[in-house]
Amino acid sequence: MSKRLLIRVGVVVWALAALVVGVTQQLSPSLHPDSPAPRPKDLQPAAWVPKTSFAELKSMPNLRCASAFILDNKAGEIILEKNAHQVRPIASITKLLTALVFLESGVDLNTTTTITPEDAYESSRSRLRPGEEYTVRDLLHAALISSDNRAARALSRSAGMTQAMFIARMNDKARELDMDSTHVVEPTGLSNENRSTAHDCAILVNAALKNHLIRHITSLTGHTIRPLNRRRNVALSNTNRLLQTDLQFLGAKTGYINDAGWCIAARALSGQGDDVTAVVLGARTSTQRFASLSSALHWAFDVVSSSLSRN
Repeated sequence: MSKRLLIRVGVVVWALAALVVGVTQQLSPSLHPDSPAPRPKDLQPAAWVPKTSFAELKSMPNLRCASAFILDNKAGEIILEKNAHQVRPIASITKLLTALVFLESGVDLNTTTTITPEDAYESSRSRLRPGEEYTVRDLLHAALISSDNRAARALSRSAGMTQAMFIARMNDKARELDMDSTHVVEPTGLSNENRSTAHDCAILVNAALKNHLIRHITSLTGHTIRPLNRRRNVALSNTNRLLQTDLQFLGAKTGYINDAGWCIAARALSGQGDDVTAVVLGARTSTQRFASLSSALHWAFDVVSSSLSRN
């Protein structure tokens, strides 16, 4: 074989080898040395996989709402979706994001702040009065238990940043959590521009409940706080009526404004230790909201238990 022919053969072999390597890297990007390491399972919600679909189910939970999402947390599997990626107002579910950002600011929970007339704007149902002074710990209880809007505003003011910075941080936090369809413009949920999806709200409630204080507060049926400069008690009642039922909640947050309808995002355990997150958005009445969530959780526990028994 001539030297020239040998060179030509060598060039062809090199080209074929380069082609094979290129195709391999395209088909298997995770094998590339520069590829990022996979994220832990609980941090990659996009990896949630539907366990079943509406068409495959013999029975269905009674979901009287615009959108819903049910997740088996132990398996990391989506059990059921209903318009789960429909972007819509989420009302006071927003306060879970407010609480997360506030707590991450590192403010001492014994810090005190005074309720202002600005805090009281369009929040007439609050029992916190302008001029009253509270610890931010008490305000956190008011925001998460009785969904107090004045408390949420006061918390955002007390985080050591401007209001614009606090809202920007809320949106940054949503991006960090892969809540890609979520955007907020204020800390209470009163604005219909605070928008998300049932899918993203499931991410949010799971992330918020990793914080032991949020988890503790949102599972309380009630709590009493006291202004430091007035002689009176303020009794807080949890807006989650299902805390009085057989369901065992790790935590939950309700929400309502006209444009959002009646909403709730919750995480609960069954007596057998099954762990389910369920979100109901856009129910027409408060009763339908709680009935839908109760139906979703009880149905999901049955689905998970049946799945485990078959395995």
